[in-house]
Amino acid sequence: MAGHSLSSLAFTLLVLLAFSVKAPAATVIVSASADTSIVSNNPDSNLGGTTLVAGTNQQYSVGRALFSFNLSAIPVGATITSVQVDLTVTRQPDPDQHGGPVGSNFSLYQMLVGWGQGTGSGTTGSPAMTGDATWNQNHYGVSSWAAPGGLAGTDFAADPSATTSISGLGSYQWGSTSGLVADVQSWLADPSSNFGFMLTSDAENTPGSARRFASIEQPGGGIPAPQLIVTYTLAVPEPSLPGLLMLGTGALAMTRRRRRV
Repeated sequence: MAGHSLSSLAFTLLVLLAFSVKAPAATVIVSASADTSIVSNNPDSNLGGTTLVAGTNQQYSVGRALFSFNLSAIPVGATITSVQVDLTVTRQPDPDQHGGPVGSNFSLYQMLVGWGQGTGSGTTGSPAMTGDATWNQNHYGVSSWAAPGGLAGTDFAADPSATTSISGLGSYQWGSTSGLVADVQSWLADPSSNFGFMLTSDAENTPGSARRFASIEQPGGGIPAPQLIVTYTLAVPEPSLPGLLMLGTGALAMTRRRRRV
């Protein structure tokens, strides 16, 4: 009889333990909170309008896109398990003109310094206002990149967090990598370091590799802005052994009472 009671107690403890340490996963989709582009042929202009530019156009001008995300929807202390970035290509070089379109890999790099979004418009931007990001400066009139367009290892990470191949128009995904997970986890731990990503073409020496991507200012049409899809878990405190024993003893006592009744 005593052995049966101990077995019941052990079974109860195992059940309680199994349910107590489960950490259900949750997923949030976050649209960009800021985005802009910088272009080499207009180094003191800002392009913060309806599209983002990355890659090299048919006039040999290099574009790089910047965008960041507000992570306030993710609870503090969450463990990031998966991160995906979604962008939509809305325009590519004219196939009837020199050097286009050329498909290439596009890479995301974690930004290491801040930058200004700006409101520059037009095909290659308009004169920057104080604080805007330009090819020469991360904050126009205030501070400069370590090198024009940003310097790898100083202004943005030396290694890409994720890379994907882009050819024609449509939606593209940068699937979850350890780099993307580490980026978002670090931003969650230290929000002051969240400067977002830089998007570049790996074929910046090739005219026709440029692409335009939907931005947060994209007018109508239901085309989504840059999106960050994050899956995370919340740690569930593991109960102490005395606590489990008390719960198990109580459960066993209730079982005995029911049997007597």
